[in-house]
Formats: sequence, structure tokens, C-alpha cells
Amino acid sequence: MLPDRMVLELLKGDHSGKVNIMELANVSKILVVMALSGMGLAGCESFSMSPQKFSTPDVHYQQVLEEQKAGVELSEAAKKIPDMTVEEHVKLGDAHLQRGRLSMATVQYLQALEKDSTHIATRYKLAMLLLKNGKPDASRKQFQKVLEQDDQFALAHEGLGQAYLVSGDHVGADQAFRKALSLDQKLWRSHNYLGIMADRRHLHLSAIAAYKTALAIQPREGMVLNNLGMAHYMNRHYHQAAKTFYQAMQAGLDSPKVANNLGLALAKLGRFPQAFDAFKKSTNQAKAYNNVGIALLEAGQPRRAMSCFEKAIDLQPMFYEKANENLTHAKRAVREQIQKHNVRKKQTQVACL
Repeated sequence: MLPDRMVLELLKGDHSGKVNIMELANVSKILVVMALSGMGLAGCESFSMSPQKFSTPDVHYQQVLEEQKAGVELSEAAKKIPDMTVEEHVKLGDAHLQRGRLSMATVQYLQALEKDSTHIATRYKLAMLLLKNGKPDASRKQFQKVLEQDDQFALAHEGLGQAYLVSGDHVGADQAFRKALSLDQKLWRSHNYLGIMADRRHLHLSAIAAYKTALAIQPREGMVLNNLGMAHYMNRHYHQAAKTFYQAMQAGLDSPKVANNLGLALAKLGRFPQAFDAFKKSTNQAKAYNNVGIALLEAGQPRRAMSCFEKAIDLQPMFYEKANENLTHAKRAVREQIQKHNVRKKQTQVACL
């Protein structure tokens, strides 16, 4: 049994740039970034907005916003402010969202919907926030209410698909993403999700086709490039996988997980020094030596693997237990090779890299 098998890292997150919170299509981009960070696999960019883009619904409500922000009880002056309209609740919620204050944005959107349950754009934002906060069932119900009002709302179908996917309902997710694409073929995230679902079913060629469709729409999306590289890797197209992981990094996806994936692909190609360099970008030097050691052991080179594990132990004594366990596997593999080939003379040490 091989030690500590390394795994490919699949990315679901979005790495879009800054956006204007007041545009619904762009709000969806922000919320996709946040919603995906809780889906179990990393690679997501944290949400932030510059203070210059912060806006309040009206100067009268600046005091309310600042006191809510500070977490203090509302002053008497703030309590005397007239009841807010639906639009003011929405604008205040957008302002909180712009600052990354998700729970306070949620409160404002809920209050807006209490006053006007037909406010479809606000319900869509609320659904995405619930998804971000790890409440896929509540999010799904909100998306369904949106679609009861407007069944042609493609982004709501896409959001519903995300909620189903988080809940583990792949059939519902597949139907929702395909419905979204029937309304808008340019929803590259839906293509990406269909690729992820195909990969999970080991339908790697279908996944590759889905990722390529997404990239035809969003050519330099590092997240999708990484996923495409992973599908190539799982299909044993290691040259194409390495090339695609490089492209993901060149597209600006500076993620340790992509560097790890690149290291795995390079190791499969027998390019161990380059694999070591890639692993170093994803972790520390000791663990990089350990990773290369595992790759060498899988490649049938246990003596080189031994040298790598020994380097890992020398560099990081705290890492001794895991690397020593792997070293034991390598020594056993060397003994098996000696017995198999009936080698009697003393074996000289082989360098790791």
C-alpha cells in the first residue's frame, strides 16, 4: 500500500475582480465568489470592496449604518429616523454587502421583503447570501420563490443548481444548470459546474468538453483552467494537464492547490526537479521533498524516494513521523527489488533530485 497519496485539488470558487454592487448581474458575481467558499473545496478569493465605493441610501440613514457597523445600541436620534422604504432597506443592504457585512445585509434584505415580497432582485440576493452562509435548503426555497415569479431568470436557475449541488442533489443540480443554459448559453459558471459533476462521475471527456465551453466564454478564468487540467490528469493526459495548470497560474490563479496539481502532473511525466519546484510553491520545502518521494515511490524508484524522505526529515524534524513512515515503505520496496533481481552487492545511495 502506498503512503500518503496526494490528491488533485478541484476549484469551485470564482476569481472575478471588483464590481459595482448596484448592478444585479455584477452582484451575482460577488455572491458567487462568496457562496462557493463554503462548498468544501478551496480556491476562493475573499470578498472586499474599497471604502470609496461605499454608498448609503440617504444621508439621514448614515447614522444608522455607522451605529450598526459599530455594534452599538441605536441612539435616540437614530431611533427617531422615519421608517425606511423598501428601496432604502435594499440600498442599505447593498452598502453592508459592499463592506462584506453579510449578516447585516441579510437583515436589510429580509426587512425589504417583509414590506414587498415581490421584490425579485432582492430575493435573489438573499438566496445567494443564504447559500454563502451554508444554508442551501433555505437558499433553495428562496431561489424557487424567485422562479415562481420569473421562470426565465437564468441566474436564479444557476443559483438553484448551486444550492442543489451543495445539498448533494446532483439530479436537481444538473436539471437546474441545464435550464439556466437553455436560457443563457453564456453562463460559463453553469458549464463549469456541469464539468465538475461529470468529473465526479468519472466522465472526464464530458468534463473536458464542458470546461472548454466555459473557457470559450471566459478564456482566462484560472479556476476553470485548473479544473480542465484536473480532468486531463484524471484521463492520463499528463502533458496537457501540466500545460493547462501552467495556464491557470499565468491567468493569475496564484493558488497553492494549483501548484500542487502542477507538481503531480510533472511528477507523472518524470520531471521530478520541476515537480519539486512546483510543490515548493504549494507547501514548505520539507513537505515538497516528501511529495516528490511519494511520486518517486509510485514511479518504481524507491532508492531515490528514500533520499527524498531523509531530506524531509532533516529539514523538518517535526515532520519526522510522517516522512519516516514513508521512508519505511521505500526501504521495504528497495528490499523487494533486491530480492526480485537477486542483487548481492552493496547498493550505493542515489540522490533524490
